[in-house]
Amino acid sequence: MPNIKKNILSFFEQLINDENHRYKSWEHCYLYFSKPKEEINIDIACLHLSFYLASWGMYRGSSFLLWQDYLIHKEVVKEILKYKHLQEIDFSDINKNSKEFKEIFELSNFIKNWYPQNVKKIPEKPTKDINVTDTLLTKILLGTLGCIPAYDRFFLDGLKMKNIRPYTKLSEKNFLKIIDFYNENKQEFLAIQQHIKEKINVEYPVMKLVDMYFFILSYSSNKTLDDE
Repeated sequence: MPNIKKNILSFFEQLINDENHRYKSWEHCYLYFSKPKEEINIDIACLHLSFYLASWGMYRGSSFLLWQDYLIHKEVVKEILKYKHLQEIDFSDINKNSKEFKEIFELSNFIKNWYPQNVKKIPEKPTKDINVTDTLLTKILLGTLGCIPAYDRFFLDGLKMKNIRPYTKLSEKNFLKIIDFYNENKQEFLAIQQHIKEKINVEYPVMKLVDMYFFILSYSSNKTLDDE
């Protein structure tokens, strides 16, 4: 059995040891989107989302987001809030035919298409197409709804280490396998969720815990965190 607790808590200890760690940006963003819908101010939600994405490497020089202010996310945030119920998914009962599973990919398609259709060209690279990578897409969903892990390089490397295929990109097939992995180890994940809640009074969604596990599994083998 994978040492899930050890891996997740080694990630979590960074947040305990540094109350202003950049990874806390996810927590601030997710907690704001967890408010009752009527209490969420769209502009403030955009600000949380943009700063979290910047903290997690999505505003680097090659990103189209670097050339936009935080309000570029306004229509995407409005759409995300229509799917706010995805914060409450019970992954014990999810399969490829589940309404919520289909909605995750429905929302994903909206996000992947909205930015290219509505963002102007990058001034310094006018011939470069606007591209919403799987990394950006899933970080948006993880930071707002907590319904899917962030498919960045480290996470994908973690999938490869556990032979969860395909491990090169987001797909319905590998997300179903990730859900299977969660369910096979559900009690351990839930115990860690409770432990974190007792520590900081925040309930991390289970897919955030899955994200932490695979991320640290890969990171601990190469120690190049700044390359994320």
